[in-house]
Amino acid sequence: MKLTRLRKGFPLVGVVVLPVVALGLLVQHQFTATAFDRIEADRVLQDAQRIRVALDYETRSLSDYGAAKSIWDSSFTDVRTADPATFEEDFPPRDIRDVFGVDGVVSTGPDGTVRVGGLVGAGTGFEALPAELARPALLKQLFDVGGEAGSARCGVVRTSTIPFLYCGFASYPGNGAGEPAGGLIYFKALDQARVTALGDQVGLPVTLARQTHASGDRSLTLPSRLGDLKVTTDTLDEDRVSVNVSLPAAAGSPVVLETVRDRPVHGTAAETSRAMLVLAAVTAAVLLGAVTMLVRRGIRRQVGALRRTAETVVASGDLTLRVRSGDHGEIGALGGVIDTMLGRIARLDADLERANAAREEQVRLAYAQRQLNEQEARRRAQEVINANVSTIMSELRVVADATAELLGAAGSIDQRVSVTDAISHRVIEQARRASNTTAQLGTSLRKVEGVAHVISSVAAQTHLLALNATTEAVRSGEAGKGFSLVAREVKELATATTQSTDEITAIIRSLEHNAAAMAGALTDMTGGVGDLGAAAAQVTTIIQQQHSNVGLLKEYLERAIHRISTMEDLTKQLERRGAPRVAVSGTTQIRTGGQSHSAQLLDLSVSGTLCSTVHDIPLQPGDLLEIDIPLRGERPLTLRAGVVHCRRSDGITELGLCFTDVSSAAMDRINQYVMAALMEED
Repeated sequence: MKLTRLRKGFPLVGVVVLPVVALGLLVQHQFTATAFDRIEADRVLQDAQRIRVALDYETRSLSDYGAAKSIWDSSFTDVRTADPATFEEDFPPRDIRDVFGVDGVVSTGPDGTVRVGGLVGAGTGFEALPAELARPALLKQLFDVGGEAGSARCGVVRTSTIPFLYCGFASYPGNGAGEPAGGLIYFKALDQARVTALGDQVGLPVTLARQTHASGDRSLTLPSRLGDLKVTTDTLDEDRVSVNVSLPAAAGSPVVLETVRDRPVHGTAAETSRAMLVLAAVTAAVLLGAVTMLVRRGIRRQVGALRRTAETVVASGDLTLRVRSGDHGEIGALGGVIDTMLGRIARLDADLERANAAREEQVRLAYAQRQLNEQEARRRAQEVINANVSTIMSELRVVADATAELLGAAGSIDQRVSVTDAISHRVIEQARRASNTTAQLGTSLRKVEGVAHVISSVAAQTHLLALNATTEAVRSGEAGKGFSLVAREVKELATATTQSTDEITAIIRSLEHNAAAMAGALTDMTGGVGDLGAAAAQVTTIIQQQHSNVGLLKEYLERAIHRISTMEDLTKQLERRGAPRVAVSGTTQIRTGGQSHSAQLLDLSVSGTLCSTVHDIPLQPGDLLEIDIPLRGERPLTLRAGVVHCRRSDGITELGLCFTDVSSAAMDRINQYVMAALMEED
């Protein structure tokens, strides 16, 4: 029991050591994060202070210029008389902008009504203030009409286009005494160009934010010549933080200046935390290993002899052996317990063997049953798979066999129709020959009939001659009796000849009738066989079309089988660019095969571009080319790219390109361009 308790104590060591190390790591991480957050907050405060200093400098320069010009007899007269010509002589528009950086100056009455002046225009004079800025109620707020000479009221005023920095003064004569003639208000435009220049003065990338930030991660307030500046910070991501400085406006929402800075302190904190985490993990592992080794060494030293005795008992199987430890401590008590246990084991050894045998048999049966169940499950699963596969393959084989049989049947029908067509052509030819023979027979019969008519005519004449001979024989008396006998025989011969000729004529007419009927039958048979030939030709055409359709069906079947076999590769065929893309427009040049072609850009990302061209460029997926990427305000980038897809439609070729071997500098330029374009879209 003691040995078991000690062994169970090993995990407890890890349970104790690991939480202690984890707690120390959390405390260290908290201290580290707090320290680095304070450093980062100090950097943010320094950036805000630098922006405040730059704003105060701009305000001071505008205030100093305005103070000098507002206590001046000429400006006093200009405000009082409201003469534009003299006002422009005293405040030359181009000089005040180019020399003093002032974008506008107006003189107003005590009630804020504009008298003369305005914003510096594109020409040589002043342009009128925007209507929203020329309101007397607003302008009256921009200067103190009862203020002392040279006393300035400075701030920011917002318009719908750009905000302005202003300083307003009451207009006094050169001695600063008397009543003011009105007010003089000086403006500096806080457009993006001036804000960028302001940032360059303090070494910060400052931009004019398009919208105000209601809240942020942290906020503080800085006093300035323009009033209290509210500073907020927004964490954009792990590597960048945005510092927003809100300038109070005389009317409308505040004007927000924004600078986005890297977070090197945060990166250092993260690296430090990771390094300390690794160090703590290594320390915990080493500490756990050392504690475990020490605990095990102590256990081995205390129970070494006891373990050897117990191992001997266990190895020999002799249950009569006893430990008989002489130690009176816990080890001795453990030895006594082991001796008692061995005695009980000896007494229960037979029962244990029987129980073990029964248990082994039960385990064997359970294992056999589990094997049978698993085999049955595998068999059923295999049957289902085989059935599905067999069904699919059977259906495919049936379709393939039916297609093959249909092709064979179509070929056999075509062959038989061809044989039938040949036979019909031979029958037509023989019928034509029989018709010609029948026509010749009719001609011969007509000739025979003519001969029969001649014979009949001769028989009639012979009969007439016989009659004449008989008459002459009667007249001759006895002398003519012999002649009369001859004449009678000739008469009978003529009569027989005439009868024979009539029979021949009747037979000829019957033959002519039969020949005509046979000719008609042959004509009808020829026409029927001709119709059979036309039908056979139509059947041949239909069979050829069917053969073509069946061939096309077979081709589609093969394509379907191929597609089914390649469906497992569909996920590998998906073309998505993981980098953000932006729609662009512009003309570029594509160079391949020693030739240059113009193309139109459609979109761009750091990984590739999409373009179109009206030129028929011989390109295929996988081809390499060079492309110029025009970046606004910069020289074009020349990059190598591979063709991902090439689609042609209506005379236009669309090319999907993936950049290859892109340098880090080029990737940074493209990324900056894409991010700027996306910001403009927002």
